[in-house]
Amino acid sequence: MIEIVLQKTASTDIIPLCVGEHITPSSHRFGPHIRDFTLIHFCLSGKGTLSNDRGDHPVSAGELFIIREGELTTYTADERDPWHYVWVGFVGGLARSFDSAPDVIKTPTGLGEKLREAILCGTASPEIYISMIYELMHHLFSGSREPQDKLAEIRRYIKYEYMKDLTAGGLAKRFGFDRSHLYRIFKARFGVGIKEYLTEVRMSHARDLLLGGHRVADTAYMVGYHDEFNFSKAFSAYFGYPPSKAAKQEKKPKA
Repeated sequence: MIEIVLQKTASTDIIPLCVGEHITPSSHRFGPHIRDFTLIHFCLSGKGTLSNDRGDHPVSAGELFIIREGELTTYTADERDPWHYVWVGFVGGLARSFDSAPDVIKTPTGLGEKLREAILCGTASPEIYISMIYELMHHLFSGSREPQDKLAEIRRYIKYEYMKDLTAGGLAKRFGFDRSHLYRIFKARFGVGIKEYLTEVRMSHARDLLLGGHRVADTAYMVGYHDEFNFSKAFSAYFGYPPSKAAKQEKKPKA
């Protein structure tokens, strides 16, 4: 079994605490137990059963199960085909949004494998796991909005998927809009264009990463920039100082 206790993060919405991987023995059982954080297991292979006050829930490869804060649960691997799973535990302002999710759902394509890859690399940076939790939230909750409210969905998509290679044109095509029309109605609705909103989200996360001690090159990659120079140029234009000076600027006394 592998378990990684994660570094502290400046985020308050999602605060990852630990991640891990376990190839369970036959009939392996954990619980009954109550967690003081939200815990999500991604089943990579095998099968087993999650038990809580709502009953017994079978979980197989390609599915995940959610353990909520303060909930009494037990989970047991199958006798003949036990689980191989990875997990992430977290708290924060958005953690309780998972309380309304189903106990067991299909895992978004590739998300469990991406989590395992980060764990096997020994990654202790919380921002990597925050982005994965946001990706899962988008998968879970994007359909809860009214189908016609595509503008809110686009804004939500940018908020949770900012680290991807997003462009205004690509988003327009993805959500079925003409690019110019989308720019006008998005700005009318939210007071800012799509490109500007994407920059705003990325710069906010970039600043937190830099203050957390991450290198400029790593920060650029984690917020969706393929080129450090372009990131530095965008950061300087947004904040008025280069990313290399972020920590020093933060320490300046306020007037």
